[in-house]
Amino acid sequence: MPWPLISLRDRRQQVRDDVATHLPGADATVPNSVLRVVGDAQANLTHDNDLHLDWVARMMMPDTAEGEFVERWANIWLPQGRKGAGYSVGLITVTGVNGAALPSGTEITADVIDAAGRAVSIAFEVRAGITLAGTSGAAEITALAGGVLHNLDEGAALAFVNPPAGIDGVATVAAPGLAGGADAETDPELIERYIDRIQEPPHGGARHDYEQWMLEVPGVTRAWAASEMGIGTVTCRFMMDSVRASFGGFPQSEDLAVVAAYLDGLRPVSVADLFVTAPIAQALNLTIDDLTTDTPEVRTNIALELTEMLRSRGRPGATIFASWIREAISAATGEDHHNITIANAVPSSAGHLIVLGTITYT
Repeated sequence: MPWPLISLRDRRQQVRDDVATHLPGADATVPNSVLRVVGDAQANLTHDNDLHLDWVARMMMPDTAEGEFVERWANIWLPQGRKGAGYSVGLITVTGVNGAALPSGTEITADVIDAAGRAVSIAFEVRAGITLAGTSGAAEITALAGGVLHNLDEGAALAFVNPPAGIDGVATVAAPGLAGGADAETDPELIERYIDRIQEPPHGGARHDYEQWMLEVPGVTRAWAASEMGIGTVTCRFMMDSVRASFGGFPQSEDLAVVAAYLDGLRPVSVADLFVTAPIAQALNLTIDDLTTDTPEVRTNIALELTEMLRSRGRPGATIFASWIREAISAATGEDHHNITIANAVPSSAGHLIVLGTITYT
C-alpha cells in the first residue's frame, strides 16, 4: 500500500497529541506558548522532510523524474541523450546591382510570431558568399539558433542587418522555403523515448530498434518499421510533425536522405535491403450532420480532436475504426451531440497513413 503523506495541519496536531500523551498536564494548544511554538516548529521540519523524501522518490523513478534527473536518466539509457534543436537552412533571393558581392556571414533577420503570440525577430547568416550576376541571385542561409520558428515559407521577407554595398536591404525566401529547424526535445518527449528504450531493449536489428533509431534524429516525431518488401528487408517510414508542418508533417527528400544515412551507420549488415520512405497520405473525409453547438470554435475543436486521435492511433497500414472517430468528435470542447455515418477507414496499402481530410457539415 502507498505511504500516506500527512498534511502539515495533521502533523502539528500529531505533535500536540504526543506532548499531551507523554507530558501529563501540559497543553501544547495554547497560542504563543513555548510548547505550542516548539511543537509547531518540529511539525514544520518533519513535514518539510516528508516532502523532500516524496520528491526524492519521484526523482528515483524514470517515469516521474523532472529537470536534471530527466537528463541523467536519458544519458544512462540513450546514447545521445536529449535531442538538440535543429537549425533551419534554405535559399533566399537577393536583389541589387549587377556584380555586387554578398559576403558569407552577412546577418539577415525576419520578424515572426512565436507560439505565445508575441512578435519576435529571428536571425540567420549567409553560409557562402555570392556575387550577383545581373540584378538578383540565390544565397544559402542558416539560422543562428535552433527551433521550428526559423522554418519560413517561400516568399517570406527578410531584412539585412547591415546591407553590403549594392545589395538591397530586403530579401525573400526562395522555393521550397527554409526548413530543418526543430525544437529541442521536451522533457515529456524525452521521458517517453527512454521509457520505450527501457521496455524495448535493443535486439540487434529488431523492428523496434529501427523505430528507436529514427526517433533519435532531430525533428522525427513518429516512426515505424516493417518488412513491407518481404523477408530480409526493412521499410522505415516516419513523420516530422513540427519541422514539416507546412507539408502535413510528411518528410521531404532531404529528410529521407538524412535518416537513411543515420540508419546506415547502425543497421545490421545482414539486412538485404533497407528502404527509407515517407508514409503515403490517405485522406479521411467526413460528413457531420446536426452538430450542436455548431460554431466556428466547435468545428475547430473537432478538427483538433480528430487530428490528435489520428496522430496517436494511426500508423501506416493501420485501420482507423469508426468508434475512434465518433469518440474524438464527441470529445471536442463545446460539442453536445451530432450524427455521423462512417465506416472503418482502411488504408489502401501497408504504406498508407490515414490523415484528416475535409470535414463537411450539414
